Amino acid sequence: MLDLKVELTKDDIPEVLRYLEYHGQDMDDNLRTQIDICVDRINKAAKPKYITKEYELEKPGEFPAELSFLTGNDIKKHIEGCNKLILFAATLGADVEKAIRVASVKNVSDSVIMDSCASTLMEAVCDTIDTRLRLENENKFFTFRFSPGYGDLPITVQKKFSVLLDTSRKIGINVSDSGIMIPRKSVTAIIGVSDEELKREKLGCKGCNNIKACRFLRRGVRCGR
Repeated sequence: MLDLKVELTKDDIPEVLRYLEYHGQDMDDNLRTQIDICVDRINKAAKPKYITKEYELEKPGEFPAELSFLTGNDIKKHIEGCNKLILFAATLGADVEKAIRVASVKNVSDSVIMDSCASTLMEAVCDTIDTRLRLENENKFFTFRFSPGYGDLPITVQKKFSVLLDTSRKIGINVSDSGIMIPRKSVTAIIGVSDEELKREKLGCKGCNNIKACRFLRRGVRCGR
């Protein structure tokens, strides 16, 4: 288990606004101040942690028996040509969820902004982990992060994923039978590693299990996956 020191800065505000489905409307000083306060609350509440587990593949692109629960054509295509897999789980910790819940009682708009701040911070944490892994695997080529729920990989595999990494004991992530992680601001992902350059396309909207309920598409924007 590894701790991370990652915080939101002013440079992250545009991403927070994207989660809030902001479309360039004017922001008065009161709203700017409110966002700054919410950013500070999330930074103080967050205790980012992560854990990884690596697998050397005997045959490139083939899962070992321990990972047979990773089913579907999309994940198989994702690891084509890879001779190593890195599984990781990361979380902002339970205090973030508690802070958002407390804010919802006092000021609903604060809780909404804080939730967007937490989502932005979670992405920053994942990017930091990705960077660390790349530095540890110098001169290797990485796929993008592929998480349960992407494409045809069921979100329900999250439970076995969590057990495999022992996330409950090591970093405090628990998973419901339906695949929902607790704390909510947590992520699991699979990264493929290869000795040779990999040509990969982003998953895109068509391959996302959330396409019918996507709040970004409803507003005419994309999440960037």
